[in-house]
Amino acid sequence: MEHAAGLGPIPDPERLGGFAWTRRTNGALNGAERRRLLPVIAAGQWDYMVGRAKLMLGRVPARAAAIDVATFSPPDSALAREAEAACEELSPLIVGHSYRTWLFGHALARLDRVDLEPEQFYCASLLHDYGIAESVAGQDFTLRSAERAIACVTQAGADPSVGAAVADAICVHPTPGATVERDGPVGCYVQAGAVVDAGLRLGDITRRNREVVFARHPRGAHFKDEFATLIRGEAEAVPRGRFALLTRLGFALLVRIAPIRD
Repeated sequence: MEHAAGLGPIPDPERLGGFAWTRRTNGALNGAERRRLLPVIAAGQWDYMVGRAKLMLGRVPARAAAIDVATFSPPDSALAREAEAACEELSPLIVGHSYRTWLFGHALARLDRVDLEPEQFYCASLLHDYGIAESVAGQDFTLRSAERAIACVTQAGADPSVGAAVADAICVHPTPGATVERDGPVGCYVQAGAVVDAGLRLGDITRRNREVVFARHPRGAHFKDEFATLIRGEAEAVPRGRFALLTRLGFALLVRIAPIRD
């Protein structure tokens, strides 16, 4: 693994979903990669059904009660402010989802007792879907998100290794089955926080914390339909990409039927 200056190891950028892999392939999966992801997606669908059952029964993990998302504060740094300004270039739909990703991902990392680098996680969360606003034929949306994040790092005067770490986390987040060991804490919990809007791991967050997040960053009256449309647009633009595979296996449907009221 590479190391960012003072920030610990960076996962292999050439792995499936990594920054270098995404730049090299434009996000297109080969046959072996698609076959590798199929059982991971199936396992995720099973976890989703189990999670919905736990949510209906109100079985929230005991440790979740000690987590208060109202106490979470953004980093006080030039990079955080650059990320916020870049995020505000997006539609309210994506802005709200981005901040919810940060809050939910932060809560889930606390629950799992995983440490996150605050600046990297904040920047990656706010900009992970920057590129999905407008699909580009043949180019994975995370590349545009990563480029915007690197620009923020440059503008903030941070070490370029920070940009590489954030870009990698952004690029890997749509890869099914991200893990801390392979993909790093930031990429793993950007994914975890983002998919709460599709109902995954919703039951690992207390009702009070869900209410706080949705009050602070509302989903909007048509979030499910509009976000599913963005997902399908990306799938059509990159027909061999990760969102195309996920869409064929029902991900857009999960967004539509998420047990969250818009």
